[in-house]
Amino acid sequence: MSVTRQVRAFVLLVVLSLSALLLVGCTAQVDVRGSAPSDEDLASVRRGLDTKKDIQERFGLPIATGAADPNVWYYVKQDLRPLPLSPPEIIGQRIVVINFDQEDLVMSLNVVNGIVGDTKFRPDPDSSKIYGPDRSAVQEFFNTFFGSVGFQS
Repeated sequence: MSVTRQVRAFVLLVVLSLSALLLVGCTAQVDVRGSAPSDEDLASVRRGLDTKKDIQERFGLPIATGAADPNVWYYVKQDLRPLPLSPPEIIGQRIVVINFDQEDLVMSLNVVNGIVGDTKFRPDPDSSKIYGPDRSAVQEFFNTFFGSVGFQS
């Protein structure tokens, strides 16, 4: 093989490698957080017969339980698209709510597919000042760590 053929082969290898890297970088990424039973899994739940223990063995512990009623279990799964330098975008969501009666038997199942609530919610900095009206986070940091240096009580 001559030198020019080796150079051409090397250049071709570099170009193909960069092309493959660009294609991999352009694929859509989806991050799945949480877990919620599928419709097929929920079809196996027997109302009035399955207990909390049965549901826990089948689907695992719930993401949350009701604050006012511990007999309400929530399973939540979210599909997120990572975004550079900002929080991920929610592109899909599934919430399964299981209600139990006083004897820990399944009373009802509710499924919500789709995005619920305002996903673009951001706190208003003017109405939620955590450091007070005249302090910034940097000022609070220096006051906390260096505020008492050189002062005697």
